[in-house]
Amino acid sequence: KFNMQGDGPKILIVHTHATESYSPEGANTYSADKSDRSLDPSKNMLAVGEAVKKVFDDAGIETIHDKTLHDHPNFNGSYANSLKTVEKYKAKYPSIQVVLDLHRDAFVYENGSKAKFVTKTDGEDTAQLMIVVGTNGGGLDHPDWRENMKLALKLQSKISEKYPSLMRGVNLRQERFNGHTTLGSMIIEVGSSGNTLSEAIRGATLAAQEIAEFFKQMM
Repeated sequence: KFNMQGDGPKILIVHTHATESYSPEGANTYSADKSDRSLDPSKNMLAVGEAVKKVFDDAGIETIHDKTLHDHPNFNGSYANSLKTVEKYKAKYPSIQVVLDLHRDAFVYENGSKAKFVTKTDGEDTAQLMIVVGTNGGGLDHPDWRENMKLALKLQSKISEKYPSLMRGVNLRQERFNGHTTLGSMIIEVGSSGNTLSEAIRGATLAAQEIAEFFKQMM
């Protein structure tokens, strides 16, 4: 139900948890006592967002990448902070149809090691991705969440056609996660804290190429 035609930016990339980062390149162990957050934009989610923006720009889809650290200095209130950012851009650019909130996941085993969600693409380790869709199950107003879910499933299908093991299952949640801001709003978890940044960028880039192809057909 959204329109990718016309002038103006169509996609907004934000990071509610921008300081989320990854394990060092070449790491063989993933310890829970090592920090998985960084203020360095070359190491945290901003680097992933830049890679995704480049794919969309190269495809001719005008995209905005917001680089606000919504989770710094305080983690609490991150979603309220990013909501203000999204609303600001929507007011300035009514053409925005899709809001991608890029995160990275985290899962720690009982022994304290960090999980690594990885597959192989062209022989290289590649971080797996997971789309998260919020609903009104938690009580916050989000009457059109099924529209977000429709898009998420279409994107999941498009990506999986070319890369069958790149995507984890779509995660439908009770929390709203600012999904009400557009009919094309969703979270995309890029790998986990056990992955490396290069694996995350590789996975995000491959997925973004398929997403861009999907949206180009609507323009």
